[in-house]
Amino acid sequence: MPKQLQPGYTLLTESTYRGYPVQFQEGQSPLIKEALDKFINQVETIASYYQEVFFFRFDLHLPKDANPLIGPVEANERISELFAQLRDNKFRQKQWGGQAIKRAAYGWCSELETAKQLHYHCWLAVPKGRVDKTGKIHKRPDNSFQGYGLIGVIHNLWQALNPEGHANVNCNAAAAKRIKTTEPGALDQAIYWVSYMAKQRGKLIYTNSLGEQIRVRRFDGSRLRMATALPLTA
Repeated sequence: MPKQLQPGYTLLTESTYRGYPVQFQEGQSPLIKEALDKFINQVETIASYYQEVFFFRFDLHLPKDANPLIGPVEANERISELFAQLRDNKFRQKQWGGQAIKRAAYGWCSELETAKQLHYHCWLAVPKGRVDKTGKIHKRPDNSFQGYGLIGVIHNLWQALNPEGHANVNCNAAAAKRIKTTEPGALDQAIYWVSYMAKQRGKLIYTNSLGEQIRVRRFDGSRLRMATALPLTA
C-alpha cells in the first residue's frame, strides 16, 4: 500500500504504475505518485499529437561556489524561467527545421544529496520532425563554453539565469531517445525512462531560518492538454 510522505505526497513501492513499468525495485527509493502522475500525463499528451517524438534527459546544476548558496525558492524560479523562455521565445523561432516548435512536454525535479547546492533532473520531449539530436556543449581552450543545438540553447539560457558563476549542464547522446508513439510499448520506454526522476531520495523538506517548514516544489512540468484528434505527423 502507498505510504504518505509529508507534506501531502504519496509514496509508491511498485514496479508497475498505471500499466507502465517504472524504476522501482525492492530496497530502492520509493517513487512519488504525484510526480509520476505529472510526468506520465505529459508524456501521454505529447504522444497524442505526434507519431514520432524526440525525448532527452539532462541535469542542471547551480553555481557550486555561490556565496551565499542559492535557496530552493530562488532556484525553482530559475528553472521555471528557463522552461518559460524555451516555450515562449526560443521554440517560437523558426530555427527548428525551418519551423517553430508548437508543442513541447517537459518535467523537472530538484534534489539535494551529498552536495551543498541543489541540482535538477529534467526531461524534454519535442516533435522529432523539428529536433532529432541533442546537440552538444564544447569547452574552448580558454575554459569558456560554446553550445550547439537544443542543449546548447539550454546551456546559454541557464548560464544567463545564474550570474554567480558557471552553472553546469550535463547531457550526452545516451540520454536521448527517438520514440514512435504509435508502436506498441513505445510509451513504456519513455515513462520507464523518466520515472527515475520521481524517486523520493534527495527530495528534502525545507525550513526557513527559524526552523519552520516552508512549502517548496520538488517537481513540476508542462501543462499540455490532450489532443482530441488522432496523432499528427511530426
